[in-house]
Amino acid sequence: MVLEKEYEYFASVRDELLKHYEGKFALIYGSDLVGIWDSKESAYINGIERFGNVSFLIKHIVADDAIESVPALFLGVL
Repeated sequence: MVLEKEYEYFASVRDELLKHYEGKFALIYGSDLVGIWDSKESAYINGIERFGNVSFLIKHIVADDAIESVPALFLGVL
């Protein structure tokens, strides 16, 4: 599955990130936390500048962690 490693990594550090960065956005590439940003847009721009047009995860750090649904992603189309 696309971004499976990134989601697993986020799940493993989520509680720690909540303690320090609640409300911010984490940029994760592979099993690495690249950085924390105030906005999704800032994280995206940094990800594109750093890695190019590849898959990386931007995750909002919130206590209510409802997964944002992207049907094509979860159906394996992307």
